[in-house]
Amino acid sequence: MMFYLWLVIAYISGAAPWSVWLGKLFYHIDPRRQPDGNPGAANAFRSAGWKLGIPVLLLDFFKAFIPVFLAFRSGNFTGWQLFWIAFMPTVGHCFSIFLGFRGGRAITALFGVWTGLTLYLAPLVMGATAVLSLFIIKNDELRAMTIPIILILFLAIIHEPLWMIALGIAQMIVLAGKIALYLYQKQRVEKAA
Repeated sequence: MMFYLWLVIAYISGAAPWSVWLGKLFYHIDPRRQPDGNPGAANAFRSAGWKLGIPVLLLDFFKAFIPVFLAFRSGNFTGWQLFWIAFMPTVGHCFSIFLGFRGGRAITALFGVWTGLTLYLAPLVMGATAVLSLFIIKNDELRAMTIPIILILFLAIIHEPLWMIALGIAQMIVLAGKIALYLYQKQRVEKAA
């Protein structure tokens, strides 16, 4: 029973659309009005600058970090149970119950999840990948995909448990699906114009 409660907590926490809530409350804007329609930290920065962007970035990070960190450190769950608990903030951010099961790409939430699981190790690899890809890859979508791809390879190289590698793969699949949907919708809009 405790496992299912943690799944719900992790999902609800991940589903909190902080950019939308804070944007409307303090700035009377909706960051989803940006071209990609995502309710994430990047669009919070684009919509209202650092005054909205920084709080949203931190809240999006901690909404994933806190439930994963607490569940992982409790020692009450098996690896595969932790897989599901750690996957829920990503699912929540991408398919938020508060936004009609729509959401963003969950890049910041990914950092929160992996910080909760590995503290600094995985986030350092992810951060280095993100920074390097800024200089090497011009396409935003491709840059986003490099983060979970490199993370999965890193986890395999250092022989992390299979459930962690599976988590990285599951997160990559969700991210790829969100990107594919965005590109499809963008193409439809361009054809209609």
